[in-house]
Amino acid sequence: MNNQSLRKKPYLVLTRPEPGLSETAYKVSALGWQPLLMPVMTIQPLTVDYLDVSAIQAIVFTSRQAIAPTIQQLAKQHIDYRCFPVFTVGDITAQDAQKAGFTNILSANKDAVALAALIKDKLSSDAGQLLFPFAKGQGQLLYALLKQAGFSALQYEVYQAIPVQTLSDEFLDKLQSETINSILFFSSETARFFIELLPEHLWKYLKTIQAVGISQKTKGVLERVSWKRIDIARHPNTEEMLFLLKEHF
Repeated sequence: MNNQSLRKKPYLVLTRPEPGLSETAYKVSALGWQPLLMPVMTIQPLTVDYLDVSAIQAIVFTSRQAIAPTIQQLAKQHIDYRCFPVFTVGDITAQDAQKAGFTNILSANKDAVALAALIKDKLSSDAGQLLFPFAKGQGQLLYALLKQAGFSALQYEVYQAIPVQTLSDEFLDKLQSETINSILFFSSETARFFIELLPEHLWKYLKTIQAVGISQKTKGVLERVSWKRIDIARHPNTEEMLFLLKEHF
């Protein structure tokens, strides 16, 4: 990228919450862009009275956000969670699971369909149940696929994503001054919340901006409005998304 383009449209907007927001901002800065941090949702842990792991053969994580509340609850129950095999939808979640202390981790590095196929290939449905902690209102597709394959999955809602009330003034200013090059969306939820929060009379400015999404599901939400272009990562991880960044004038 050349310096002239960065002077014209230097900003990349990051819509994800923590964990992940700060580390992504660092990577964006290292590429020479100016990260504009604008999480469109907050993560609220949900109270879980008890996690039944008596017949569990593995834990399934479809989001990194589900890891912390799950291990906190298992620790309260004095259960050494590190002994359980873990299956994750993507490499980012797998990395966080490893940091949390899990040692036997397999990543589908794609989506719910790939994760279900991985579980079916590596596990036997009659060897025990699956513990599936997930976000409120999410997880239906994977649960259905696992059930279809003969697996019994114990579902627990361990957190919920809550949209912020408004988009930041800094973002709205940069949007209308047309200095934003790209906006990164790390889930279909962040894309949905963003579009719902952006006043309709400002949608026209999106036609000058590249949207970068983490999955085809995210793309389906982004297509509700018009963009300069929409690019989707081949694999659901930050590096693949950053590889797609293009300069737009």
